[in-house]
Amino acid sequence: MDRIKVKQVEGAMDLSSGQQVTGTKSFTAPQQFTGGEIVMVAYQDAMYWCQNENVLEEPGNSRLRVQEGSLIIETFNGEAWVTP
Repeated sequence: MDRIKVKQVEGAMDLSSGQQVTGTKSFTAPQQFTGGEIVMVAYQDAMYWCQNENVLEEPGNSRLRVQEGSLIIETFNGEAWVTP
């Protein structure tokens, strides 16, 4: 009998108890986290807060990234990412 992979079963993830996941996971595309008017997107070396998950460089969007060991917050002003 073939085994069914967990990610193929709808509702298989337990959301009511604490869980710990070990190991690493890599993504080949941006990952979106929705839940309100703003969408959080993990892409390359930064976390973006966007109004539209398909447009990272939109005026008013923000991002958090690491530069030389420091966390940098930037906002897109329509032309470039700037530090507020």
